[in-house]
Amino acid sequence: MMDLRFFRQAAVLFLSLLMAQQLVAAQLNTLSPHQRIDETTTQLLTLISDAKGYFEQDPQRFYGELSTIIDPLVDFKSFTRSVMGDYGTKAYYKSLSKAQRSQYKKDYGRFVNRFQEGLINTYGKGLLAFSGQKIVVEPADEKALSGIAAAKSVEVIQKIYGTEKNFTITYKMRPNKQGVWLIRNVSIESINVGQLYRNQFASAMDKNKGNFASVIDNWVVEAKDLDEESESIKESL
Repeated sequence: MMDLRFFRQAAVLFLSLLMAQQLVAAQLNTLSPHQRIDETTTQLLTLISDAKGYFEQDPQRFYGELSTIIDPLVDFKSFTRSVMGDYGTKAYYKSLSKAQRSQYKKDYGRFVNRFQEGLINTYGKGLLAFSGQKIVVEPADEKALSGIAAAKSVEVIQKIYGTEKNFTITYKMRPNKQGVWLIRNVSIESINVGQLYRNQFASAMDKNKGNFASVIDNWVVEAKDLDEESESIKESL
């Protein structure tokens, strides 16, 4: 009897979690790309404010909470494939043997996780520089509205107003199969983050003579131009 009660309780819990996930998905489906960025920005500002009180003692808490906010907003798989260039295409995958495809899937999964973790850590370091600056998501223009209606790629423009200089961040977004708008690339001023890491990946593949596993093992999500731009933003805020 105890086992049956436990089974029923577990079943109720599972159904409750499933319904909650469906509710969250339904809510996300109703948000435009601009609303998603605006809502996430509000969450990030709250996180930044709270983190200033505990980051030095517990940085992992900050990165964990940051990941909880960012993960549902970014299409890391598409972002990663873009960074991989030709190595992330269907044509390249089809050119591999059966054994190579099996290994490729494992390596690709590792790279997505490595890239995601590194990007969030790098992004988190930059976020901690903010201290009450004005951040505005610009309303969708006619081009964006047309893209939203057609469920195609849309650029969302965000302005960061610093004490000495203003900065523009452009999010390239596209809906997934469920209709949820996700980030597939980001540009900070004139720096295309996806292209920056694509160049880094191509260079790493050349250096490691096409050994994908070695590239992953030694991958560090960093780029000189992006670091310099981040430092410039910090100094101006």
